[in-house]
Amino acid sequence: MFLLRHAESAFNAHFERTGRDPQIADPVLTPRGVAQAEAAARHFVAMKKDASAPRAAPTRILCSPYTRALQTASILAKALGLGVEATPLLGERALYSCDTGTPAAQLKKLWPDVAFGGLDERWWPRPGESGDETNRRAHAFLALYGEGGGRILAVSHWYLIFALSGADCANAKNVWIETSAGSAKRRREA
Repeated sequence: MFLLRHAESAFNAHFERTGRDPQIADPVLTPRGVAQAEAAARHFVAMKKDASAPRAAPTRILCSPYTRALQTASILAKALGLGVEATPLLGERALYSCDTGTPAAQLKKLWPDVAFGGLDERWWPRPGESGDETNRRAHAFLALYGEGGGRILAVSHWYLIFALSGADCANAKNVWIETSAGSAKRRREA
């Protein structure tokens, strides 16, 4: 399984410069973020074309329902010729303004090609979600998709990727993990 952190959002750009929460709910990607997502897509397309690559390219894209993850996943999906499935299990730990999501009905209108399944109208975690609660979501994700879920590219967020792999992952960077029986082991960052 590949875990990819979403590309740079307007929140990330502001927070990196100032260290302050800019009060942007469910932010979009910056132009730099779009370029990062396109570079990540080129990486996976090259992997798909290279029969000698050590790991097979992903055949399935799952992502968080936050806009920044949906935008990143959509760029990847277009390049790889895959669909996107959204799951709140891949959402960020709710600590900042950017972790307030967009209601499901609005997401379905904005992203008609994404499979949202039975997404609740208010799907994002309550503010101040504990680390334990986020870790439980990470383990629930692994239980559902870890073994036998196919060659998955999961587009998610810093905290959830850290919970799954122990990796401190920058925007649009990926970590490959080996999954088995509801657990994961970090293998490499790209």
